[in-house]
Amino acid sequence: MTTEKKTPTRQPRSPKPAPAAEACGTCDGSGETTTAVRVGRKRRAIGATQSGLCPDCLGIGTA
Repeated sequence: MTTEKKTPTRQPRSPKPAPAAEACGTCDGSGETTTAVRVGRKRRAIGATQSGLCPDCLGIGTA
């Protein structure tokens, strides 16, 4: 009588919880920043604002 060896099965691991991501300090987690619009050769501010991607988090919102 021969005994056959069974290959051991792998037990699935439970995923580790991801560390909590901190909100970006520059954009407060929104991913957008506002800047004053400047025009002309002397870069005069005209009082308007425009929004764009946050330069620190690149629009993700987390640091």
